Amino acid sequence: MWSQALVSIPFLLVLAFVQPLENTWIPILLFSGILGYVGDLWFFHVLEHVDVSVSNIAWFIVSLLLAFSGLLFFGESWGFGQFIGALLVIVGALTLSFYHQKINLRHTLKLILILALLYFPYYLLKKIAIEHDQTPFSVFFWMIAGREMIAFSVPWFFPEVRKAAFLTMADSRHFMWMNAAVISAFFFAEYTGALAYASGPLSLVTIAGNVQPFFVLGLAGLVLRFAPSKAAKELFTRQSIQLKLSCFILVFLGLALLAGSQ
Repeated sequence: MWSQALVSIPFLLVLAFVQPLENTWIPILLFSGILGYVGDLWFFHVLEHVDVSVSNIAWFIVSLLLAFSGLLFFGESWGFGQFIGALLVIVGALTLSFYHQKINLRHTLKLILILALLYFPYYLLKKIAIEHDQTPFSVFFWMIAGREMIAFSVPWFFPEVRKAAFLTMADSRHFMWMNAAVISAFFFAEYTGALAYASGPLSLVTIAGNVQPFFVLGLAGLVLRFAPSKAAKELFTRQSIQLKLSCFILVFLGLALLAGSQ
């Protein structure tokens, strides 16, 4: 995260001149960015212990918490088509995540529940700030600024972490280019996420976000195909691929219903 901050902070400095950044919620947004940093650290810890698709249960839990928050606190409501669409998305995401025979279920769920609870305030605060007339761009900017400033600052206080960060950068001449690509995609996703929160109900936007695991698996499959030594820990047997495709179809049918019911 420190080495990615070396790329993201210059990005932020450039973006600071793109649009106005006035925002009365800056301290809260910076704090939420720090919460996002803690969530990311735990996410990397989780990835050391479980498959990529299993870790995505966390996004399902976050989406449910946010969906209930939208219904309870923002006066949102669902029609029948939206309910069926959300149900299909949830069933597809859960089936994908739980179809694993060799996991310690109790330990895995504990890791993932902590992850979901760490991420939940980050996304809820984003919606609350936008609902209080803060612009999506400024909300996106200050939340990311909080996350990246703490990501850059923390390793300097821990010599072992700092040394590991420098060694990681030295191990691959392509590493910083990879970081630049990742940060560009991340910034774009966070900004469009803020736009989605501004234009749509929190409950439906966050349920639709359960499509993310399928993009993760698609990228994992490409890495497995072209750079197997760098591949993520993931199942790609014939049976597993058939299951993933079935879940993929369920989720996109659900998304189609969500979109068609608006």
